[in-house]
Amino acid sequence: MTPPRLFVLTARDCGQAVILRRGPARRVATIGWDRDTNGFETGQWLKGRIYEHRSDLSPNGRHLIVFAGKGGSHWWTAVSRAPWLSAIAFLGQGSTWGGGGVFPAPGTVWLNGGGPLEGLPGGELSQAPANAWPHSTDGFHMGASFAASMQARGWRHAGGERYDARLLRDLPWGGQLELSFALGARDRALISNRYAVIDANGARRPTDWEWADTWRGWLQYAAQGCLWERTQDGPARRIADFTAMTYEERRAPYAEARA
Repeated sequence: MTPPRLFVLTARDCGQAVILRRGPARRVATIGWDRDTNGFETGQWLKGRIYEHRSDLSPNGRHLIVFAGKGGSHWWTAVSRAPWLSAIAFLGQGSTWGGGGVFPAPGTVWLNGGGPLEGLPGGELSQAPANAWPHSTDGFHMGASFAASMQARGWRHAGGERYDARLLRDLPWGGQLELSFALGARDRALISNRYAVIDANGARRPTDWEWADTWRGWLQYAAQGCLWERTQDGPARRIADFTAMTYEERRAPYAEARA
């Protein structure tokens, strides 16, 4: 059985994160992750697709924006309360031209094309101007938005543009973590991340990780449906295993409150 694919959206200003667990095909679940305590909270499942490179978690970890859809002309951008998917602000879209967004600063959300979001909670979020962030308007692809989002999290742009971009982050013990991108790789999304570890002497070691980043002295990564972490010398430690999860209908607590 093919293990699920994991992608992690991290908050810039705290230890909160949201895991996008994809699998089986066209099924994706959201899972809240407190990176300080390694506590987890299951959010919701979607029968469809979430485009991770056009999704984001707010700096304080409270809000999630996703670009999602079910194919054809059924696509949408939605803001929700992390780690849930039930929209508190919504924009329906007829294609994949544009869509999604980022949180460029605390209290603001930016749309990747399209009109205004309906239902933004007053006093919590306001919509940023259209020129507040680099756009990504080429079909399913990520354009410049994702690389800019990673740079806002401390990664450095090391050359290349769009799908040829290369990003670097220093490892806590020396050396670097390298992020690049692949198009149409087997058993991966249309656009998928590729990671390599570069040691202090410049030797580069490719990995099979689906997501990786650093946190408080750890290198954390996703592979084979699990989250792992390690330090320089110690063995990898498994944080959590998400392979056994199965689809279930779940309602967001705030949706129940309005019902």
